[in-house]
Amino acid sequence: MRYPWILFDADDTLFDFGRSARFALERTLAFFEISQRDDCWEIYEYFNKQAWTAFERQEITAVQLRRIRFERFFDAIGEYRDPLEANGHYLQELSKTRFLVEGAAELMEELLEQEFRLGLITNGLKEVQRPRIAQAGMERYFEVIVVSDEIGAAKPHAAFFEHAFGEMGQPDKSSVLVVGDSLHSDIQGGNNFGLDTCWFNPKKSANLTEHRPVFQIEKLEELKNIIQ
Repeated sequence: MRYPWILFDADDTLFDFGRSARFALERTLAFFEISQRDDCWEIYEYFNKQAWTAFERQEITAVQLRRIRFERFFDAIGEYRDPLEANGHYLQELSKTRFLVEGAAELMEELLEQEFRLGLITNGLKEVQRPRIAQAGMERYFEVIVVSDEIGAAKPHAAFFEHAFGEMGQPDKSSVLVVGDSLHSDIQGGNNFGLDTCWFNPKKSANLTEHRPVFQIEKLEELKNIIQ
């Protein structure tokens, strides 16, 4: 087996985060009796991505992230609700979702049967990621689950991967493959830590960054051709 250890990103790699987040936002807006304009999702997504990028660059804390994204969203749509209260409701709704990327559960089952050692590495909030993983029945596949909010470090920073490797028992780096959709957090983080990386790119996006994965796939099932 080429890579005995495989570290998977969670959102937009195994979990359909776009579908989950849109569902949670719709439920949150309904709860706070906010009219759902056609562009609400696009506006929220813009500010959410801004906040997560700032968090990954260590420019803001996780607490600030929770507040800023809804504060800016409400300003943009001309509504006012308490941003932390809205964020709390959104996270509660998000934690209940169980939407997976096509083929994710089937791939995990095959890899487990073939005795690959699997880890889940995610830049996420603890009150969301742990319940979602459990709701989707995915916990049983992973020997190691690392959530950035729990350890105080996020991908792509070395401290995140150092923590993961500590939990993994310090395997040889040549035996580990990182699989993820983000060139910034997954591919850059893995590359910088000396790991081989596989970019999951279902949208066939152009890579306009300096981060170069060793492999690229458009469907999860294509990973099987790489790891055998």
